Amino acid sequence: MIIYTAASVHDLSIDADQLAGLTWSGHALWYADQGRGQVTCLDPRTGAPGHTLSCPGLVAGLTSLGGALLYATDGALRLCDTQTGDILRDVPSPRPGVPICGMEAGKDGIWLGWSDALELRHASDLRLLATVPAPLGVTGVTVTDRYVAHTDRLGEAITVFDLRAGRNVLQIHVDGRPTSLTWDGLRLWYGDAANLRLRALDVPGLSATTA
Repeated sequence: MIIYTAASVHDLSIDADQLAGLTWSGHALWYADQGRGQVTCLDPRTGAPGHTLSCPGLVAGLTSLGGALLYATDGALRLCDTQTGDILRDVPSPRPGVPICGMEAGKDGIWLGWSDALELRHASDLRLLATVPAPLGVTGVTVTDRYVAHTDRLGEAITVFDLRAGRNVLQIHVDGRPTSLTWDGLRLWYGDAANLRLRALDVPGLSATTA
C-alpha cells in the first residue's frame, strides 16, 4: 500500500457543532451537523452557505440518493426532501443495534460504514452485496468508479480500497482530523472535524478514467 501525504487545494470554513457527514449532490456540497440536528448546503467554489434543513434524529452519515438526502438515525436510515426537509421514509437499519458511522450512494448501491467494516448494500432493499474490512472502524466513506475510500476512528488518514484488485492501495495522510468524505467527480473532499472546515484534495489516479 502506498503512503501519500496530500495538501488541500481548497478550504471552506463551516459553522457546525459536530460534523457528522458530507456529500456531493451534483452541484453543491452538503454537510451534516449532529450537534444541531441539521444539514447545510454550500457552494463549493465560494463556501457561501445555501439553505439549512432540520433533520430530526440525525446521528451520522449523509448522502444524496435519487435527488433526496439520506442520513442515519438511531436504528434507521432516513430519506428527506432537499427543498423542504420533509421526511420521505424511514428504512430500518440492516444491522439493528449497530450504529451506522458513515454512508455514500454510488452506481452499485449504498456503501455503509460500521465500527468493523464497509458494506455495499442494494439501494432498494439494503441486501448485502459486498464487504470490505475496516479494522479501525469507519467515520466517513465515499466511492468513485473504481475505489471506495474511508476515514477511521483514529482520525489521521484516508484509506483507499481498489474494488478491482480487492485490496487497500493508498493511505492519504492529511492535516486536521478527517471524519467524513465525498467525491465530486474530480476531487476528494474531507470534513476536518478538528478545525471545522471542508478540504478538497487532488489525488492523482483516483478516478477510474485516469487510473
